[in-house]
Amino acid sequence: MRVTILTNGPGELWGWVRPVASELRKRGHSISMWLLPCQFSSGHEREAASLLGVDKLEGPSSASVIWRDIAREKTDCVIQLGGDIMFGLRMSKSAGIPLTAYSYRHRKEIPGVKLLTAYLEQMNISSAIPIGDLVKDAVNLDITPQAQNAWNWPQDSSSPRILLLPGSRPSIRLAAMEWLCGVQEALKAKIPGVRIRTLFPQFMPENELVQWRKSGLNPVRCPAGVAMKEADYAITQPGTNNFEMMHCGLPGLVVAPEKFIKHIPVAGMAGILAGIPIIGNIIKLKALYRVINSWGGYISLPNRTFKREILTELYGDISPNDIAAKTASDLADIEGLRTTHDELLRLSGESGAASRLCDIASAGGEAI
Repeated sequence: MRVTILTNGPGELWGWVRPVASELRKRGHSISMWLLPCQFSSGHEREAASLLGVDKLEGPSSASVIWRDIAREKTDCVIQLGGDIMFGLRMSKSAGIPLTAYSYRHRKEIPGVKLLTAYLEQMNISSAIPIGDLVKDAVNLDITPQAQNAWNWPQDSSSPRILLLPGSRPSIRLAAMEWLCGVQEALKAKIPGVRIRTLFPQFMPENELVQWRKSGLNPVRCPAGVAMKEADYAITQPGTNNFEMMHCGLPGLVVAPEKFIKHIPVAGMAGILAGIPIIGNIIKLKALYRVINSWGGYISLPNRTFKREILTELYGDISPNDIAAKTASDLADIEGLRTTHDELLRLSGESGAASRLCDIASAGGEAI
């Protein structure tokens, strides 16, 4: 069977597409992948996609080029794993087949789309089918003997191991380098002997790691499923790695400092207005808090999904010292860390989302 996957950003590509593509290859299907336009792009999507063993890779291109070309795709099955649903609808209509889409977000009913999600709590429409989190399957793919043998911390069993996760968006990641140097300095002052590493995905280019190495932030390229299971705590921003942490049982702090508001991409007309000097940051700040309020005041994906604080959060006018103080407080609470670890794994759910998605997609969007 010829299967076409539509996707966009780095989290969807590595956390969702990777396990689905692996499952499709096991079943002997031909895979075509289209990289859609994405304001959250890391710039490394094509390099990452080339590692997934697909038979055909298209994009990324402009929206107009993608819109024109997807109508010519000859396929037996369309699966959308991120990106604007209008592209998947156009392809499925041109091919005369149903569209199977996976999402974490609330959506309205869309005729012709079989909507799948990770957890029922993420959706407010009764027809959405919860199949589990694809990111859990991706984390399981990470854990190989080769990856485990390549990972080790400096020996000192008495000191905590902290991962810094700067994210995949270049503008935020590079702007955060100096900030994270301040965080590391504050952490070392509050937690003598603390061991710190900055985690990047395997497809991050070596030339960028050189800058982080010179800054003393100990960058490493390692599968998240290995690094996170060998850490005690993580400091990150909102994103797919929040769910990677959940599936590894890794407590941590999710931060969104106002300092970096200018680097956050905004879609649509609001994005155009956000590019205006001075007032742009005001627009972005209002948009940020509107989104936070719509999710009950939470910024991390597990907290948003289950509507309570599981991972620790800090956002707004915060400093490296604030982050270090909160981290030190959490690490000092051994029982609290253990409780969080157990709760994260309990909420993680079962593996096998990729297999369930492929079953439904191959059946024309009907659960089997």
